[in-house]
Amino acid sequence: MSDFFLILKGFIIGIAKIMPGVSGAILSISFGVYERILYIISHPFKIKFDDLKFLFLLLIGAMGGIVLLCDVLKWCLANYYFITMCIFIGLIFGGFSEITSEIKDFRLSYLFLFVISFCLVLFITSLGSGASNGSNHYFLMGSIESATTIIPGISGTAIFMALGWYESLLETIKGVLTFNSSLMVSFWFLSGFLISTILLSWIITLAFRKYKSEAYVCTFGFMWASLYGMISSLFSYFNVFNLLSGVFLFFLGYFITYKLNSLFSNF
Repeated sequence: MSDFFLILKGFIIGIAKIMPGVSGAILSISFGVYERILYIISHPFKIKFDDLKFLFLLLIGAMGGIVLLCDVLKWCLANYYFITMCIFIGLIFGGFSEITSEIKDFRLSYLFLFVISFCLVLFITSLGSGASNGSNHYFLMGSIESATTIIPGISGTAIFMALGWYESLLETIKGVLTFNSSLMVSFWFLSGFLISTILLSWIITLAFRKYKSEAYVCTFGFMWASLYGMISSLFSYFNVFNLLSGVFLFFLGYFITYKLNSLFSNF
């Protein structure tokens, strides 16, 4: 049963990766798998069978979420943006206790870290739209995708939208996962992704090991900035139907995360 829940978590994280305004890393933290993923990636020579199984099941779920729901998600966002975002907001809120439980005490410096991390994400995600220059920068695209996957609270889709590369990213990821991309595209995208992932996972693992409370305070700031961006984007879609259905889906998302964490806490 625990294997099923791990695949389900990966499935939801995979959807979050292609969801505008949502951080896949934040959901990984909410689901209680983030630190273990980082540790495994940053310590490749210490990997055990259980670690390989853990990554494999998560990856299978994530790939399934991206490939199966990529087009569905684009349709939902185009036609039901408000209620689609509400369920993801609920999923993130459901994992708050996973983060706050790791912050052992309160210091004035934590407030400073929270504000800095909050403002950093707002700055990055409000750079404005831009057009692609037409170059096939797949290595850079893979590196950015990795960074926004590893660093919690920063939405990769928001960054790619600012660069004007969002549609290209969706097609590239789907092509790589379904083996429909050219060898050159797959090689450079995956090279950028893997190199960036290994380097960043080592750095962030070190931060969580030596400054765990501070790292989670920053994560909390990243999370609230991400939520602020998501919630502020909903105001133009406000009506009675959206409000009622959105509230229901928010609590559904909250319940899903809370229940998954409860059922999966002993994995």
